[in-house]
Amino acid sequence: MADEQVHWSAAKVRETFLRFFEERGHTIVPSSSVVPHNDPTLLFTNAGMNQFKPIFLGTAGNTEMAQLKRAVDTQKCIRAGGKHNDLDDVGKDSYHHTFFEMLGNWSFGDYFKKEAIEYSWELLTKVYGLDPDRLYCSYFEGNPEMDLPPDDEAKQLWLSVGVKEDHIIPGNMKDNFWEMGDQGPCGPCSEIHYDKVGGRNAASLVNMDDPLVVEIWNNVFIQFDRQKDGSLKSLPAKHVDTGMGMERLVAALQNKESNYGTDAFTPLFNKIQDVTSARPYTDKYGKDDVDGVDTAYRVVADHLRLLSFAIADGAVPNNVGRGYVVRRVLRRGVRYARKYFNADVGSFFSKLLPALVDQMGGQFPELVKKQEDIKEMLDEEEVAFAGTLDRGEKQFEKYAAVAIKNGEKNLSGADVWRLYDTFGFPEDLTRLMAQERGLEIDEKEVAIAREKAREASKTVKEAAQTFPKLNVHQIAELESSQVARPDSEPKYSRGDIKSKVQLVFTGTEFRKTSKDLPPKTPLGLLLDRTSFYAESGGQVADTGRIVIDGVTEFKVLDVQEFGGYVVHNGYLEYGELAEGDEVICEYDELRRSPIRNNHTGTHILNHALREVLGEEVNQKGSLVDQDKLRFDFSHKSQVSLPEIQKIEDLSNQYIRQDAKTYTKDVDLDLAKQIEGVRAVFGETYPNPVRVVSIGVDVDELLATPKNPEWRKVSVEFCGGTHVDKTGLIKDLVIVEESGIAKGIRRIVAYTGSGAHQAQRDAVAFSEKLDDIAALPYGADKTAKIKATSVELDALVVSTLTKEQDLKPKFAKIQKEVVDEQKKRQKAESKTALDTVQGHFKKDETKDAKFFVGHLPISANMKAVADVLTYYKSKDKERTVYVFAGSKDEAVVHGVYVGTHLSSKGVSAEQWTAAVTEVIGGKTGGTPVSRQGAGAEPAKLDEAVAKAEEWLAKQFEELKL
Repeated sequence: MADEQVHWSAAKVRETFLRFFEERGHTIVPSSSVVPHNDPTLLFTNAGMNQFKPIFLGTAGNTEMAQLKRAVDTQKCIRAGGKHNDLDDVGKDSYHHTFFEMLGNWSFGDYFKKEAIEYSWELLTKVYGLDPDRLYCSYFEGNPEMDLPPDDEAKQLWLSVGVKEDHIIPGNMKDNFWEMGDQGPCGPCSEIHYDKVGGRNAASLVNMDDPLVVEIWNNVFIQFDRQKDGSLKSLPAKHVDTGMGMERLVAALQNKESNYGTDAFTPLFNKIQDVTSARPYTDKYGKDDVDGVDTAYRVVADHLRLLSFAIADGAVPNNVGRGYVVRRVLRRGVRYARKYFNADVGSFFSKLLPALVDQMGGQFPELVKKQEDIKEMLDEEEVAFAGTLDRGEKQFEKYAAVAIKNGEKNLSGADVWRLYDTFGFPEDLTRLMAQERGLEIDEKEVAIAREKAREASKTVKEAAQTFPKLNVHQIAELESSQVARPDSEPKYSRGDIKSKVQLVFTGTEFRKTSKDLPPKTPLGLLLDRTSFYAESGGQVADTGRIVIDGVTEFKVLDVQEFGGYVVHNGYLEYGELAEGDEVICEYDELRRSPIRNNHTGTHILNHALREVLGEEVNQKGSLVDQDKLRFDFSHKSQVSLPEIQKIEDLSNQYIRQDAKTYTKDVDLDLAKQIEGVRAVFGETYPNPVRVVSIGVDVDELLATPKNPEWRKVSVEFCGGTHVDKTGLIKDLVIVEESGIAKGIRRIVAYTGSGAHQAQRDAVAFSEKLDDIAALPYGADKTAKIKATSVELDALVVSTLTKEQDLKPKFAKIQKEVVDEQKKRQKAESKTALDTVQGHFKKDETKDAKFFVGHLPISANMKAVADVLTYYKSKDKERTVYVFAGSKDEAVVHGVYVGTHLSSKGVSAEQWTAAVTEVIGGKTGGTPVSRQGAGAEPAKLDEAVAKAEEWLAKQFEELKL
């Protein structure tokens, strides 16, 4: 029996594992990022071996990693998307997690099966003290069809350490043969399973998905290399790759049937109870968890771990790839929190975060470092979802009620898609809610609904570029009809608002209803009040939707203002709208949030430019959208790198002050008196004008408008949306500085998560350059340098980092390769010439005049040309036909016909033509000298023989 829980805490289990292998010559390697920035094949890091792939694939070059012989680590892993996805199982059973730790020990061409098996058995039974009778070991049973023998060596090794024969079980390809992919390193594996019950023989339950007999450790023996044709070759260096689920091991050591019953989770459960006042966690499952609260505890704790580690490592919630996984996990967790804990949505997960940081921040310091960023992002996402959660759940209940009333087993696919498209409910969350009501989801129906919606919206989005504008006559028509201009003040507030439809605009006429219009007709809506921002002042328009829940949805693709009338352009997804209808305006907050960051960032940048470059700087244009800010300004010369550094530093100092943003409508003449106020030259401003001040209350500015201190403050006339405090911007990174016209410069910058992504991209690219630098000289390195040059040109990162770090680093790598090329070129040219000259020196026939042969060099055309040039200029009588390269890669060849033969009519063109008939390709040159590349290198030997045969025939015909 294992020691009690108090002795084997999760932290001690982890530490014991690392120290055990460190004492046996293993280097402790930190966990790699859970976001594999340098591996596009992976959505998330899902196994311990991911960071060691360069070693297994032989691409580690001369990096520090390549020097490793033995390693040990605990790897952060996420399995919630892509090939490995445990999301749907989390909460339902005792051992699935979307985030978990994988303990692993590694041997790279050092020890193999014997030591790996001995280490694992010693650690589990002698150090951790697990009962050997509860442990079962599997080994590969072989596969005759693939010519793979049984791994009897592993079986015998398990017997030798003391495992009973009836506890050693053969396993098939699925369970006991590991492969990285269709090609590459692979090999048999040997698992260790633990019986949580004991006192019985559980061999028949191994790998049978029994929750009480679980795999805890897997020893993979990488000994083969799968070829393109599917065959296997033995690897010259054999590796050991092991992985042990830490949470499962902790459960075994703490004598718990459930991973969730251990102190890997109890601190989080205690925090959930503290925050929500819920009943205590009791570790019940399925029907035993009558109120669903235990399941909710498990889901929330698991999801908190995934969200925190993913965000800390750079997975920003969005609608694409891994970002979408993070968003849907958060929304799934929020819904559980609301339904089962009656929690307030908006800052729920961030209130739990400190418990996770306290628990795991010691091993994973990135949690501590990024705690504030994680909190902000969690809150931002929750707030954005909170507005639609209530309405979405109510709408789901309506859909479910209809399905149940009609005796349907499935929830309509169109309804499932609508819940996602309108309310942001991911399909898996809707599936979960449907299961609670005894309904299923037909995936084909959902796919059909999704495709129909996308095709329809694609057509209208193309039309969005040409949405009609209100002309002067139409504005006059609205005024004469006494249609009131809308109240637009809500655009400066957060959240959804209620409004009423005034008119429907088709582009040619105003209508009181959308009835009888063809489906997906591009329309404009006029409302009595709106929270949507209409494009102006360089800030792009909001997008979103205008809805009557469950009845009508109008997709807003663009918003424009004409003479004070705001037109919401888009199309009806379903339903109808008519004058007087009460609707909900729901702009896309997740899109608006980075726009706010970028707009306030623009003001701060404008201020910094004047401080660094002087009074001549005046705004000449700007664009603020969800991705970036673009700012055009007057300046006579290129902004230097030191100046960019000062501008960026000054901007970020302002941001880190967490200064409050103040706004106020002020009489235009009075506002113009504020010292240092910024306005766009030639722009017509309304009266009163909206003044935006960062850090000082507008009333304070107006009290002493000529105070010279105000020049140190960003003060502008602006009608845009802004952050409440500058700290929300996080960072400003300049990614481009360029000239767009004489005396006009342009700066493009990122803020917030965009800035952080640019910083991560720069680090990832720098690491990529390190990897390339460490590669041995060769074709692979040269090809990667060529591809990386294109990538570097297109890379959007900090201008400072790119110019001062990445470009010099890349140039150094290029120079080293060019220098090595020159060195090798010189050496190969010498080898080539020495080979030919050596032939003539050794030839016993004093008047030997020719050489035909394969040179011991690479397919080096320059070396071939150097040989031909030597004989053309310094030894004109001799004839040489040389080949270079190998039949496995590439071949080049060249000939010089010396005067001894050319004077008798021997032609270089005819000779090379005979050779190319064999080796393919083309040649070019003069009557006495030609060069070319062969298209069929495998026929190299035949080509050399052909050249000799052709020359011999000439000698015979010429009777030489």
